[in-house]
Parts: sequence; C-alpha cells; structure tokens
Amino acid sequence: MRSNTTISLDNLLPQVLFTHLYHCEAGWSMGKRSHPECHEMFFVLEGKGSVTVGETEYPAKGGDVFLIKPEQIHCAAADASDPYVYYSLHYSFFERENFTDTSQLEEIPLLSTFFTRLYRSLSKVSLPELSEVREIIEKMEAERANKTVGYQTMRRVYLLQLLIIVVRAAFKKPAAKIAAESLALQNRSLLIVNQIKKYLEENLVQQITLEDIASAVHLSSHYCCSLFKEVTGYTIFQYLDRLRVERAKVLLRHSHLNVTETAEELGYQNIYYFSRVFKKVSGISPTQFIALIHNKND
Repeated sequence: MRSNTTISLDNLLPQVLFTHLYHCEAGWSMGKRSHPECHEMFFVLEGKGSVTVGETEYPAKGGDVFLIKPEQIHCAAADASDPYVYYSLHYSFFERENFTDTSQLEEIPLLSTFFTRLYRSLSKVSLPELSEVREIIEKMEAERANKTVGYQTMRRVYLLQLLIIVVRAAFKKPAAKIAAESLALQNRSLLIVNQIKKYLEENLVQQITLEDIASAVHLSSHYCCSLFKEVTGYTIFQYLDRLRVERAKVLLRHSHLNVTETAEELGYQNIYYFSRVFKKVSGISPTQFIALIHNKND
C-alpha cells in the first residue's frame, strides 16, 4: 500500500544563505572572522596561499575545500604572485534557530554518516578535479542573477550536489589518516577543556562571564560552551558551581565561617541563591551539611 505521506524539499535540502565568487588581488588577505549562524565551504578554484581554521594554518591551492563550522574563527591569505580565485558558500541545514541540528539528515544517508563521523574533525578536503564544481558554481550564480521561478530551490539542489562531491572526496581519505586526525582533535579538545578548568579554578571567587572565559582561551564563547559540554557532560557554569560547592564544603568543615560568610567568600551576593546551588549540587542544604559534620564529630 502506497503511503500518502509527502516529504517537503525544505526538510531535505540545506539552505543557501550566501554565495560569492571572489577574484583576489596579489597579496590579498582576510582577517579573523566567524559566522555565528552558518556553515561555510571555502572552495579554492585557482591560486595558492594559506587558510587558517581554528588554530591550524593549512597550505591552500586550487582544488582545496575548507569546511568552516558555525562560530569557528578562520582567516586566509593569498600568495603575492599567485592570488586566489575562490568561492564562498554559506549554508545551514534547517530553520535558522536550528542551524546546527542535522538530525533530519537521516533522509540523506551519505550526508548523515559524514556529519556524524567526520565533519567535526575535518577542516580541509582536496578534490581530484574541479570541472564539475566549476560547472555547478556557474549554475548557482546564474540562478542568483536571473531569479527565475524556483531559483532558490535550484540553488539548494546545487548546494546539495557540492556537499556530496566534498563528502565523497573526504571518504576517500585513508582510514588511518582519519583516525589520526580524530585523535589529534580529541587531544586538542581535552587541552582546551583543561585550560577552561584551570581558568575557573584560578578565578573561583570572581564574577566570571562567558566572554571572560572565551577570551582567556582565545576561542569563541559558543565553541567553548559546546566543546566543554561535549567533553565533560556539564555546562561551564554547572562545573563552576560544582567547584564552588566543593570549596564551600572545605570552608564549612575546616574554618569558622558560617553559611553567609562562606557564600560571600566564594563571591555569592545572595545567600538564598548560594543555598539553592549548594543543594542542587550536593543534594542537601549548607545547614544540613553542617549538621552532618557536627553529628560525625560528636
């Protein structure tokens, strides 16, 4: 029996947010930037130079594609004698408020596998040849210029074609190289998380903002939050609360400070908020904790 369910193309095709073909001058460079609400594919069609994604600088030449994630800081510079011709394509998968949600990619198995297995650890893909890519780019830009009926849908179809070309090229990389890159990413992630933990420990009693933390590790606040949660299972401020509560327990056990003084010592301006955080983390209130200590000492 044939199902009457229909699937909207909007639920299958990624959204094209911005495209532009750039012909750079000799010595061109692009300063650090990030895109908070989209992914980017940076196609180097001609020329050579370098592209930095995150903290890694890559040599770049014609045929290289750079995969830039939301909030990821990146920059680029072209060779003085052989400048870039490059195509920048910004895209998202679904509605803008859900731009990083790729759960519906299960409708496109190849992309689903790519974005769950490789994408996070992959920044550069080299294409064997560019003729098909150039042809698709020309069609995308013609649709943008002419704006005939259905042009937005056609541009999304062409984006999907480009994504599949890049994904196929990525899956041709040797498994050992992919594994090595994944391990390197894990090690880098642990290093960043440990830097954030150290900053929190050193500024335990200060009024810390997310911007302070991001500035300390030279990364975007969005990236810090998502990475820390992925590695530790806690948000940054959940972890900070746990550190403060553990410090509060030490003070309540080994000093003469009362609950109010302990809260003030740890930077809490509101005793009731401190008590609520303490109970949420430890399961009991500060006064109950003190009572337990006294009972053990009796």
